[in-house]
Amino acid sequence: MEIKPLIDYPREAVDKLLNVIHLFRDIRAASEWQYDVLLKRSRLLSLQPGEQLLRAGDVDQWVFFLLRGELQVQVEASSHGGERTLATIRPGELFGDLSMLLAEPRSANVFAAHNSRETQVLGLDCTLFGDLEDFSLLQLPTKLTFYRNMVHSLRWKLEVYRSKYPSHQLADSHRKLKLYTGPKNCREELVALADQARALARILLDWNAEFGSGELIDDESDMLGFLESMLS
Repeated sequence: MEIKPLIDYPREAVDKLLNVIHLFRDIRAASEWQYDVLLKRSRLLSLQPGEQLLRAGDVDQWVFFLLRGELQVQVEASSHGGERTLATIRPGELFGDLSMLLAEPRSANVFAAHNSRETQVLGLDCTLFGDLEDFSLLQLPTKLTFYRNMVHSLRWKLEVYRSKYPSHQLADSHRKLKLYTGPKNCREELVALADQARALARILLDWNAEFGSGELIDDESDMLGFLESMLS
C-alpha cells in the first residue's frame, strides 16, 4: 500500500479530487485557511487488488472516503470459520466514522476488491475534531460543519435500516433522540451535535450487530444486496 500526504500533490489536482466530498467542499467554501488545515492532516492511500486497508480490533482516529475502485467489508463468520463479506464500499462513501466517534476498536476488516485494478482512499486524521474546546487549529464553524456532516450521514443510514425493517425494535431508536433546539452556531450546538453523532453511531452499531448475527435476514444474498444499496 502506498501512502502519501495530500500536500505532496499539486493543489489544483487535490481541489478537483476533493470537490466530490461534501465535508471538504463545505469547509473550503467557508474558509480556505481551514481547508488547508485539513489537507495537511489528510493522506492518499493507493491499494493493490486484495490488499488490506483496515483491520478489526485496530484503534485510531481516522475517517476514510473511497475515491476510486471498490472495497470489501468482511467480518469473521462465527458459524463456519473464515470471513464473510458484508458489504461493498463504492466511490464517494464515508467509512470508519463509527470507530472514530465512539473511540472503539474497528469491528471489520476492509480490503481492496480483487477486481479493482486501482483503489484510492482519502484518509482524514480526525484527532483535530476530538477536543470540542480546542479551537487553536480548527475554528468553531469548521467543527460544526464536521459534526453536522456526521449526523446527516448517520441519520441517513439509519433511515435506510428503518425503511427495510420498520417493525424491528430498533427502527425508531434514532427518531427518539432529542434534537438540539437552542441557539445556532455556538459551542452549545457543537456539544449537542457531537453527543448526537455518538448516540447515532451507537444505534448504527446495534443494527450492524443484528446483521452480523443473521437475525434480521433470510439469507446471505439478501444481506449483501441491502448493505450494498445502503452504502451506494
